[in-house]
Amino acid sequence: MTEREILVIDDDPIILMIHQVVLEFALPHVSCHYFSEAQDALIYMQQNSATQKKFLLFLDINMPVLNGWDLLCAIEKSDFKDNVHVVMVTSSVNEGDKIKAENYQNIHSFISKPLKEEHIDKLREIENINLFLV
Repeated sequence: MTEREILVIDDDPIILMIHQVVLEFALPHVSCHYFSEAQDALIYMQQNSATQKKFLLFLDINMPVLNGWDLLCAIEKSDFKDNVHVVMVTSSVNEGDKIKAENYQNIHSFISKPLKEEHIDKLREIENINLFLV
C-alpha cells in the first residue's frame, strides 16, 4: 500500500492551530504535518519523495518568501509532481485566484479559511483526495 501524508501549509499560527484541531477531530487516525513556511514543506517533500509517498496539501496562497503559487510551480518542476494533491485553503476573495487554480491539474478543491469539518466531509467525495481521509 502506498504511504500517504497530509501537509498543512499556512503562515498564520492561529489558522494552523485551527486546522490542526479540525483535522485531529475529523481524522483522528491520520497523521498530519504542519508547516508555517512553504519552503519547509517543499524540502520535506523533496526529502521524502524517493519513497513514492503521496502528499495531500492543504495550502494557503498568500504567504511571505514562498507563496502558494510559487510552491505549486516548484512542485510542477519536480519528479514527484504526480504524487501531490492540493486543496487550496485561503482567505483570498480574488476571483482570479480561483480561475488560476483551475489551471493546476493537482488542485482538487478551493475552499475558504478556516478549514471546517464540513469541508472534510465534502473532500471525501473527491477521487484522489478521499484516499487520504480514511
